[in-house]
Amino acid sequence: MFTSTILGAGLGLLASTRLVTAQSLNLTLTFYPDEDNTCSGDDSKAISFSTSGYPLVQSCFNLNEIFANNSTGGVRNSSSTSTSDQGLRWAITNSEAWDPNGNYSHVKYEQLDPTGRDDDDDGKITWSSRRVNIYNGDDCLQASSPDDEEELLPWFSWTCHSSEDDHCRTVPYDIKSFIILPLDDDDMDGKCLDFALYGASARSLPHTFGALVTVMVVGFFLL
Repeated sequence: MFTSTILGAGLGLLASTRLVTAQSLNLTLTFYPDEDNTCSGDDSKAISFSTSGYPLVQSCFNLNEIFANNSTGGVRNSSSTSTSDQGLRWAITNSEAWDPNGNYSHVKYEQLDPTGRDDDDDGKITWSSRRVNIYNGDDCLQASSPDDEEELLPWFSWTCHSSEDDHCRTVPYDIKSFIILPLDDDDMDGKCLDFALYGASARSLPHTFGALVTVMVVGFFLL
């Protein structure tokens, strides 16, 4: 009886540990419409994409495709050359709230360190194993500003793990697409990226966004 109790408790702890680990391996992007200027408003209108998979190659997602038709998820091949590739699977939450005319300018990025740490021994945010970029154009491309066709609006990138208390991020446009890419050693040079801005000058953005500039890149970018 006593042995059975210990065994049962041990199995319960193992299952709990596996659940926490699985949740920590997830990448989740939650998009909120432009209401109340926050991600903590009406969650009933939030839509989420989540995956525990790691892409072998870059994989682009258009919001108007993955959230349409009350979708609950999907899978796609992440490599055309690997026979062992199981594909990149994802789950969709609350797709019935998708509004094709909505302005999804708020996003919450969650990609926790599976070890449970928010930072390394030096107090720095740790590198994730995926890179995520968000764009104002379909097919993970920069699109022109509605006010100036010659001005390409910026895109934003993460390569850091998120922290437990990570907050809402706001961009100066309706998010149309995002891309997930694998990281390699060449990417891990310097500090990891935490909502880093690319592809636009600080003076072309409102003051609150200009303060986010970390790197300047000219032209289109997918890698």
